Amino acid sequence: MTRLALETAPRSAYTGAMNWWRLIAVLFFTPLAAAGVKVAALHPLLGDLARETGGGRVEVADLLRPTGNPHTFEPTARELAAAADAAIVLATGKRMEPYLDRLRDSLPPQTLLLDLGAAIPAAEVPCPRGAEEGAHGHSANDPHWWHTPANMKRAARRLAAALEAIDPEGRELYRARLKEWNRRMDRLDAEARTALAGIPPERRVLATAHASMCHFCREYGFTPLPLQGVSAQDEGHAAALAAVLAELRRRRAGALFTEMNAPPKMLETIARQLHVPALPLITDGLHPELRTFEAIFRHNVKTIAEGLTPAPRDAAPAP
Repeated sequence: MTRLALETAPRSAYTGAMNWWRLIAVLFFTPLAAAGVKVAALHPLLGDLARETGGGRVEVADLLRPTGNPHTFEPTARELAAAADAAIVLATGKRMEPYLDRLRDSLPPQTLLLDLGAAIPAAEVPCPRGAEEGAHGHSANDPHWWHTPANMKRAARRLAAALEAIDPEGRELYRARLKEWNRRMDRLDAEARTALAGIPPERRVLATAHASMCHFCREYGFTPLPLQGVSAQDEGHAAALAAVLAELRRRRAGALFTEMNAPPKMLETIARQLHVPALPLITDGLHPELRTFEAIFRHNVKTIAEGLTPAPRDAAPAP
């Protein structure tokens, strides 16, 4: 309605138009989070997942900093206070957070401690040839489940169901965002398979600092060869390390993959001895600049593809 029309229209019509614009303002400019769900995340990628799944109906508090270490992190009193009024506290599970039982006891009874890893199939950490079982000192399974789009879809379904139960009024939004998330994960998976397709079977060996990429390896057809246990802080075991080095030589590994946040000098030394590059992955899902699952996954896929895809042969000279 133009300004002239409003000036010449009956007052009742003018008032109705103004009420209509007030309604639009309320719908589009009122923050939804005020009536939504507060979520506290014990890992930044879980916070990213909560924002993607819940949109404006969730308020997310990240308890672990992007430069932290999930293997050594334990919430402080201040961080526990931030989680105390949350409706949901998100955990990675799979023994990544050994303090979960104590945390559960400290939370209000109405707070849901949601273990997203419970929705993810286990990925066993392999024992290198020539090493005794458990020589790395690691647990049987790799807790770093967030390295595949398929696992992130599983976690999102579990989270969306919990949000619906707590906030039924947001059901349609949660379901729509979950559907869009699944589409994005399917596209990301297709991108990865295309990028990794040029790596031949004999070069599909992923040698990493610690056992953090077993879920990725199972999904995309690689053999994981961790030099340490589940945590990069695990003590090295001489027999296991010797077995891994022998396997690397036998398989003629094309690259070694270090930690972007804390590259171990040992791995860089081994890379020089094997005459292969040492390339950084974001294995614990933490980075000060790459803070979303999609950004981290794309970085890792690109790094692995560039490190292990054979260089093309020089083109034959023209006759």
